[in-house]
Amino acid sequence: MSILERLQDHAKQFSGLSWRGSFSEYLDMVRDDPRIARLSHARLYDMIFSAGVVRNDTETPHYKFFEGKLFGIDKELAEIMEYYSAAARRLDVRKRILMLIGPPGSGKSSLSIILKRGLEAYTKTDAGRLYGIVGCPMHEEPLHLIPHELRDDVSKELGVVIEGELCPLCRFHYDEVGGDPSSFEVERVVFSEASRIGLGTFAPNDEKSLDASMLTGSFDLSKISKYGSESDPRAFRFDGEFNISNRGLMEMQELLKIPRSYLALLLSLAQEQQIKTGRYAMIYADE
Repeated sequence: MSILERLQDHAKQFSGLSWRGSFSEYLDMVRDDPRIARLSHARLYDMIFSAGVVRNDTETPHYKFFEGKLFGIDKELAEIMEYYSAAARRLDVRKRILMLIGPPGSGKSSLSIILKRGLEAYTKTDAGRLYGIVGCPMHEEPLHLIPHELRDDVSKELGVVIEGELCPLCRFHYDEVGGDPSSFEVERVVFSEASRIGLGTFAPNDEKSLDASMLTGSFDLSKISKYGSESDPRAFRFDGEFNISNRGLMEMQELLKIPRSYLALLLSLAQEQQIKTGRYAMIYADE
């Protein structure tokens, strides 16, 4: 097969990932495979664990996912996997920030890159597939459309955990249609750092040029005049790193150099899964 033919074949495979359907169809898929609706920590843990684990005489497990990519840090990787194992089960450890500390060349940035590339590939597979609400800037879980009064029953029927709220924009449209979930469409979501879907990175630079909107989004001045209010979610760009990382992975580089006010935003996200932005209620985020 020529290079051009391989490129064309790859394009066909990618086009097959562009699924779009009704909310009812999505419920049927979740009923058949509840893993579709798992939270971000569980998805990342399953991605690594599914590649295989080798237990050697030193009792330090060797995770094949990192094989040939990182060397000499099996003990550290095992500790990180303990964190993800507990977080995947929704224990309180998931409310902690996973902080990598070490000298240059110790694999901190490499680990982050490997996890991001892995999630990009994993979300293209059947085992790692996930779906979001069409038109949602945060690609949020469609099960958020289910009212709280019905969630316990639906959770038991589908065998999933329903956690979180609709983002302000989806809430606006939800109220517009009278709270009818069937009015929403669902699409498959494939993570891509280049396209800013599910994977975010924040690197602090000069403090004078830092702006919280880099993390939490900003107002669209051209739309404020159209909709007449800053509190209208249609006039806000939910494009901060926290927003686009929803359901995926968020990397904060040089964490100790970040201003204290930014750390407060990060702690709110990590501990409460909440983002405070604009003139809106707290926004749920799973990352």
